[in-house]
Amino acid sequence: MIAIIAAIQAEIDALLKLLKDDTICTLDGISFWQGHIGEMAVVLMQSGVGKVNAAMSTTLLIKHYAPEVIVNIGTAGGLCEDEQIFDLVIADQVVQYDFDTSYVDGAEGIGRFVPCDKALCMYCEAVCKALKMNYHTGLIASGDQFVGRDSQLRALLQRFPKAKCAEMEAGAIAQVCAHFAIPFAMVRSLSDIAFQEKSNLSFWEYAEQASKRSAAICAALIQAWSDKQV
Repeated sequence: MIAIIAAIQAEIDALLKLLKDDTICTLDGISFWQGHIGEMAVVLMQSGVGKVNAAMSTTLLIKHYAPEVIVNIGTAGGLCEDEQIFDLVIADQVVQYDFDTSYVDGAEGIGRFVPCDKALCMYCEAVCKALKMNYHTGLIASGDQFVGRDSQLRALLQRFPKAKCAEMEAGAIAQVCAHFAIPFAMVRSLSDIAFQEKSNLSFWEYAEQASKRSAAICAALIQAWSDKQV
């Protein structure tokens, strides 16, 4: 079974349109949808926004469903000048950019990094190429804040200049998956770009369409993984 995690309703709605024979189950206040995408058994979960929600719900998911693979999809804010709205970002690693124990640990205490599964990352890249979707592979920055102000952007990029996008759940999901030794992939569709004017407004305008793009690559990734298992 493959598990798919998304944070907000627009991301869930895009995925539910792809899910066949689905049933819903609520465990400890978290909703899970089981069904199939193609021939692959899938469980879909809405994590809620932020790292605490993501960590709690991902742990419930793993304990109740024991998925073989976890894919986290959704929207994010782009951090690079060469990015465009609706581009995809595939994580090769994730950093919790607001994790900071440098007062006692020095520079090593800045950021908590977790590498993503290399094979799944390569699958994602192959799917993007096949679908002719523009994509970027690299670091996803994850923290408990919506990065919309210039001061936030400058501070984040000063510490993590290689970050491709910022969002609020991937860091926690990655840490939980690593703890339980479950392979995982992170894919984000850019709903806004920090360097573009009025990017704080474009998120709401473009989130729904960005969600559809991340759902589409997720479905293609599941199909590729399904073919591998046959």
